[in-house]
Amino acid sequence: MIRYIVAGAIIGSLITWVLNVPVEGGLILGAAVGGMSYTFGNRKTNQEEDGQETEMQLREEELDINKEREQTGEVDVRTDVIEEEKTIRIPVKRQEMVVEAGDEEELRIPLKEEQVEIEKQPVKLNEVSVSKRQVQEVEQIEETLKKEELDVDVEENEGEFRDKDPGTEIEGNADPDQDNRFF
Repeated sequence: MIRYIVAGAIIGSLITWVLNVPVEGGLILGAAVGGMSYTFGNRKTNQEEDGQETEMQLREEELDINKEREQTGEVDVRTDVIEEEKTIRIPVKRQEMVVEAGDEEELRIPLKEEQVEIEKQPVKLNEVSVSKRQVQEVEQIEETLKKEELDVDVEENEGEFRDKDPGTEIEGNADPDQDNRFF
């Protein structure tokens, strides 16, 4: 195969030299043409030679599945303080000494009175639990995979194609000129 590629590269460079085109492109194009000519030419010579065993590789596609973690959201948990005015009515008592002098005069002397003192204390209103959980789901993916199958055709004297073993069914293309390979 390397001979075909080297020969193709040499021929491609000569053609580019004659046509005054960049040599690198001719080398690459010639190597590609040489590789393809080896592939097609080798396939035909292997089929035409008697007594030689030919090996072929049948291939199929497999899925290579990778998973990556990516951040899809963010949560910010906090408490907000809300202020509101409250009006509370508290009854307050006081003690007075009342001195009455005659009918009209009255003297009031405060002795004791209740004073309102305010203290604020936080009390538990509600309990909230915040946590993270790992949840596993099954995602179904459908993908079409290609698979090579062997297609054997034998040419008889009448020019018709048939399978080597008439008792076996071989799937694939019955036209030998059409290439079923996908790799």
